[in-house]
Amino acid sequence: MIYKTKAREDAFLVLYQWDIRGGSIEELIEEYLSMNRVKNSEQRRYMRKLIRTYFEHAGDVDKTISDNLENWDFDRLGYIERTVLRLAVAELLYTEVKNPKVVITDYINITNKYAGSKPSKFVNGIISTILKAT
Repeated sequence: MIYKTKAREDAFLVLYQWDIRGGSIEELIEEYLSMNRVKNSEQRRYMRKLIRTYFEHAGDVDKTISDNLENWDFDRLGYIERTVLRLAVAELLYTEVKNPKVVITDYINITNKYAGSKPSKFVNGIISTILKAT
Protein backbone atom coordinates (compact mmCIF):
# COMPACT_ATOMS: atom_id res chain seq x y z
CA MET A 1 0.00 0.00 0.00
CA ILE A 2 2.35 2.64 -1.28
CA TYR A 3 -0.43 5.22 -1.07
CA LYS A 4 -0.22 5.11 2.75
CA THR A 5 3.50 5.90 2.68
CA LYS A 6 2.80 8.86 0.40
CA ALA A 7 -0.20 9.93 2.49
CA ARG A 8 1.96 9.97 5.63
CA GLU A 9 4.42 12.34 3.99
CA ASP A 10 1.57 14.49 2.65
CA ALA A 11 0.00 14.66 6.13
CA PHE A 12 3.39 15.55 7.58
CA LEU A 13 3.87 18.43 5.12
CA VAL A 14 0.40 19.84 5.78
CA LEU A 15 0.64 19.54 9.57
CA TYR A 16 4.15 20.99 9.47
CA GLN A 17 2.81 24.07 7.63
CA TRP A 18 0.00 24.39 10.14
CA ASP A 19 2.43 24.15 13.09
CA ILE A 20 4.57 26.93 11.65
CA ARG A 21 2.01 29.35 10.29
CA GLY A 22 -1.31 28.37 11.85
CA GLY A 23 -4.56 29.01 10.07
CA SER A 24 -7.32 26.72 8.92
CA ILE A 25 -6.17 23.13 8.57
CA GLU A 26 -8.88 22.50 5.98
CA GLU A 27 -7.63 25.38 3.84
CA LEU A 28 -4.05 24.10 4.15
CA ILE A 29 -5.16 20.62 3.09
CA GLU A 30 -6.99 21.91 0.04
CA GLU A 31 -4.10 24.21 -0.90
CA TYR A 32 -1.62 21.35 -0.58
CA LEU A 33 -3.70 18.90 -2.60
CA SER A 34 -4.22 21.46 -5.35
CA MET A 35 -0.62 22.66 -5.53
CA ASN A 36 0.81 19.13 -5.49
CA ARG A 37 -1.86 17.65 -7.75
CA VAL A 38 -2.49 14.67 -5.52
CA LYS A 39 -4.92 12.64 -7.63
CA ASN A 40 -4.96 9.24 -5.90
CA SER A 41 -8.24 9.15 -3.95
CA GLU A 42 -6.97 6.58 -1.42
CA GLN A 43 -3.89 8.70 -0.76
CA ARG A 44 -6.01 11.82 -0.30
CA ARG A 45 -8.44 9.97 1.98
CA TYR A 46 -5.71 8.50 4.16
CA MET A 47 -3.89 11.82 4.44
CA ARG A 48 -7.10 13.46 5.67
CA LYS A 49 -7.69 10.57 8.10
CA LEU A 50 -4.23 10.99 9.64
CA ILE A 51 -4.66 14.74 10.10
CA ARG A 52 -8.18 14.33 11.46
CA THR A 53 -7.01 11.63 13.87
CA TYR A 54 -4.32 13.92 15.23
CA PHE A 55 -6.76 16.82 15.75
CA GLU A 56 -9.37 14.56 17.38
CA HIS A 57 -6.79 13.40 19.93
CA ALA A 58 -4.36 16.35 19.94
CA GLY A 59 -4.34 16.90 23.69
CA ASP A 60 -3.74 13.23 24.49
CA VAL A 61 -1.16 12.83 21.70
CA ASP A 62 0.83 15.87 22.78
CA LYS A 63 0.67 14.79 26.43
CA THR A 64 1.83 11.28 25.57
CA ILE A 65 4.79 12.68 23.65
CA SER A 66 5.60 15.16 26.40
CA ASP A 67 5.41 12.49 29.11
CA ASN A 68 7.95 10.36 27.22
CA LEU A 69 10.56 13.06 26.64
CA GLU A 70 13.38 12.57 29.10
CA ASN A 71 15.10 15.80 30.11
CA TRP A 72 13.45 17.63 27.24
CA ASP A 73 10.54 20.03 26.93
CA PHE A 74 7.82 19.47 24.32
CA ASP A 75 7.96 23.12 23.25
CA ARG A 76 11.69 22.80 22.52
CA LEU A 77 11.16 20.05 19.95
CA GLY A 78 11.94 21.07 16.39
CA TYR A 79 8.96 21.54 14.09
CA ILE A 80 9.90 18.47 12.05
CA GLU A 81 10.38 16.18 15.03
CA ARG A 82 7.20 17.42 16.75
CA THR A 83 5.12 17.01 13.60
CA VAL A 84 6.41 13.51 12.87
CA LEU A 85 5.85 12.44 16.47
CA ARG A 86 2.32 13.84 16.48
CA LEU A 87 1.33 11.93 13.36
CA ALA A 88 3.12 8.72 14.32
CA VAL A 89 1.62 8.61 17.80
CA ALA A 90 -1.85 9.50 16.52
CA GLU A 91 -1.71 6.80 13.85
CA LEU A 92 -0.19 4.11 16.06
CA LEU A 93 -2.46 4.70 19.06
CA TYR A 94 -5.75 5.80 17.48
CA THR A 95 -6.08 3.93 14.18
CA GLU A 96 -6.11 0.25 13.38
CA VAL A 97 -2.52 -0.42 12.34
CA LYS A 98 -1.81 -3.86 10.91
CA ASN A 99 1.98 -3.54 10.82
CA PRO A 100 3.44 -0.98 13.26
CA LYS A 101 6.96 -1.56 11.94
CA VAL A 102 5.97 -0.26 8.50
CA VAL A 103 4.34 2.81 10.05
CA ILE A 104 7.40 3.52 12.20
CA THR A 105 9.75 3.03 9.24
CA ASP A 106 7.76 5.50 7.15
CA TYR A 107 7.93 8.16 9.86
CA ILE A 108 11.63 7.56 10.48
CA ASN A 109 12.23 7.93 6.73
CA ILE A 110 10.29 11.22 6.72
CA THR A 111 12.37 12.49 9.65
CA ASN A 112 15.58 11.40 7.97
CA LYS A 113 14.57 13.08 4.70
CA TYR A 114 13.66 16.43 6.25
CA ALA A 115 15.87 16.61 9.36
CA GLY A 116 18.68 14.08 9.04
CA SER A 117 19.81 10.89 10.74
CA LYS A 118 20.40 12.23 14.26
CA PRO A 119 16.83 13.55 14.68
CA SER A 120 15.46 10.35 13.13
CA LYS A 121 17.19 8.30 15.86
CA PHE A 122 15.67 10.59 18.49
CA VAL A 123 12.18 10.22 16.97
CA ASN A 124 12.59 6.45 16.71
CA GLY A 125 13.53 6.28 20.39
CA ILE A 126 10.49 8.29 21.48
CA ILE A 127 8.10 6.24 19.33
CA SER A 128 9.59 2.99 20.65
CA THR A 129 9.28 4.18 24.25
CA ILE A 130 5.65 5.14 23.73
CA LEU A 131 4.77 1.82 22.09
CA LYS A 132 6.41 -0.16 24.88
CA ALA A 133 4.35 1.74 27.43
CA THR A 134 1.03 0.96 25.71
